[in-house]
Amino acid sequence: MKHSKVASAVVLAAALFFTGFASTVRAVDLRHARAQKDLSPAMQQSLQDMLSDVAEPYFVAEGEKKAKNQKYLDLQQKFEYLPTYGPHNQLVVSCKMGGVEYDPTKPGTSKGAPTGMLKYLVFTYSLQKGKWVSIAKPKWEQQDLGPEGRKKMTASMQHGEARKAAMEKSQKAHSAAAAAAAAAQKAADQH
Repeated sequence: MKHSKVASAVVLAAALFFTGFASTVRAVDLRHARAQKDLSPAMQQSLQDMLSDVAEPYFVAEGEKKAKNQKYLDLQQKFEYLPTYGPHNQLVVSCKMGGVEYDPTKPGTSKGAPTGMLKYLVFTYSLQKGKWVSIAKPKWEQQDLGPEGRKKMTASMQHGEARKAAMEKSQKAHSAAAAAAAAAQKAADQH
């Protein structure tokens, strides 16, 4: 009997300990719950609006290089958002935009020959009191695809340009046929 009382006391103590421990763990989880990592459409739009102003000088600079027949980047106006969390669960977003580097002095495509380099401009912002605040200077990153990458890029660009030209030709022919049909219908309606 004495043995069962001791075992009951140990079981009761363990149950109380683990019940208290479990409620403490749940409280900690709720107090330090991770925020959602994806950006809401509204957050993306506010960041996109701000970035379009901030990135404009980079587009202008690359356009000037192209006009001077210097190597330039064909920067894409689409950003990739990489959200993470900083200290105190603060939302930090790296925003990347990039493009292919071209040498307009070398033949290959209408833009010039791809150099095999991909370059990315990375902006880093933090959401503080509902506003995006820059927390680091924009920095360039690059990726060299080498001679094989350069060949593939050139072939891909040439294929894309040929396809675009064929589509434009087809669209012009379709438009001309539609205009001729409309003129014929108008002439028939007048007689």
